[in-house]
Amino acid sequence: MFNDYFDITGLVSRYQPMIKDNPDLDFAIKQQLSDCTQGLKLELIKSNPYTEIELALLNAELEFDEKAATSVRFKNDIISYQRFISQAQLPSDKKYWLKELTVLDDKVNKLNQQKRKITAIKTKHNHLLTHWRKQYDKAHSKWQLEAIRQFQEKFLSELNDWLEQIKILSEVVESLGLEPGYLLDFSEGKLTLSDVEKLKKWAEYLPNDEGVKSLCEMLGKLRQVTLSDKIETIKKTINMPEMVFDGDSKQEIVGLKLGKDLEHVLPSELALMSDPETSILFDLKYLESSLMCFDMAGISIDHAEQVVEQSIQKEDKKGPMVICIDTSGSMHGSPETIAKALSLYLTTQAKKEQRDCYLINISTSIEILDLSQGYSLSSLLTFLQKSFHGGTDVAPAMRHGINIMKNDAYENADMLIISDFVMSSLPNDCLELVEQQRIKGNRFYSLCIGNAFMTNRLKTHFDSEWVYNPSNSSITELIKFQNDVIDSAIII
Repeated sequence: MFNDYFDITGLVSRYQPMIKDNPDLDFAIKQQLSDCTQGLKLELIKSNPYTEIELALLNAELEFDEKAATSVRFKNDIISYQRFISQAQLPSDKKYWLKELTVLDDKVNKLNQQKRKITAIKTKHNHLLTHWRKQYDKAHSKWQLEAIRQFQEKFLSELNDWLEQIKILSEVVESLGLEPGYLLDFSEGKLTLSDVEKLKKWAEYLPNDEGVKSLCEMLGKLRQVTLSDKIETIKKTINMPEMVFDGDSKQEIVGLKLGKDLEHVLPSELALMSDPETSILFDLKYLESSLMCFDMAGISIDHAEQVVEQSIQKEDKKGPMVICIDTSGSMHGSPETIAKALSLYLTTQAKKEQRDCYLINISTSIEILDLSQGYSLSSLLTFLQKSFHGGTDVAPAMRHGINIMKNDAYENADMLIISDFVMSSLPNDCLELVEQQRIKGNRFYSLCIGNAFMTNRLKTHFDSEWVYNPSNSSITELIKFQNDVIDSAIII
């Protein structure tokens, strides 16, 4: 019954190309339809205005079937019925039932036998209950249809708005080269309309700002796939062609043989048939298969399998990512939005490349989100919405991130710190931990958003450091800049 009121065929056909390209979206729509159907059932039960009347009617019908009819019970049911008529705002028939009650009382008083009295009361009572049931079913169905219509309109409107937002968001992420299937992950969570709005806000920074777009392309290439120094020997089966004689193929003369193959008999043997005296000898040789014949054979190419050893170089997989996002007070506004847009891009890229990812939200304290075991997009959005707006202390985040790098799952990981770097210098113990992890193969990168730069001594602690200026969308690589300055000084 309920599915008949939730026909989404027209709505789905409108967004069919987008749904076809994303099976998870199709699943999410069906799940929402299922949830809405269950929600409608509960809503119809919870908001039924006739619940008490229905119980009274059911109780009256039950007592009518199980107990003897009495005038008192008949009068009480008339009162309950009139209460229902008033609540349902149906035309009043109170006068009719009062008249029926008066007629019944007069008739009962005139009857002498108790059995006939009960029969008379039961007849009137049955008439009341039948009419009551008919009126109740009509009123309840009318209310239920209206409730379903309102519920349907609300659901279809919200679903249409949701799909429209997803369509807009899909176009945004596709313009940057991302596959919507990786960004719009509905298989492990649900997105609300407010989630989509926030996601759209961050994602729009990516294609509309050329500087942010360049940052995404640059940061997405951190720790490119490289050839490992480890050489591994493997066994490989190859086909080796070789020439073999084929006796069934009559291509060339390879010798002579005795036989009776007239097609290949020597001319000297055929000459025996030219003389009647020697033709008997030819017949005898033929019977004994002793005629001299050409031996014919062919040459074919056969393929033999051979197992050989071969050395290969294995490709190193891209390591996990540890991303530290500064949400302190100095990052408020555009810098924080850009940082979260970049984090959104990097996390979706990590999922696309099946790289583990670990997020750290930093200020004077830290919040963490481990994305190594899979995640729902809603949980990622909840994390990215958090902002501390306090002071900036990156050291606790770096210490925590380095401890994570010591785990097997985050071996060979990259750490990226996105901040305006309005902070004090890193403590010595933190710098020592960085150097220890760098020796083990970990890499440390930083992205400074804004014009406030740190001191030169801190810049050199990162393998690469970039500065992004939101005012003109310019990107400067600080370490490369320092090297250029040094080279210029040497030339002078």
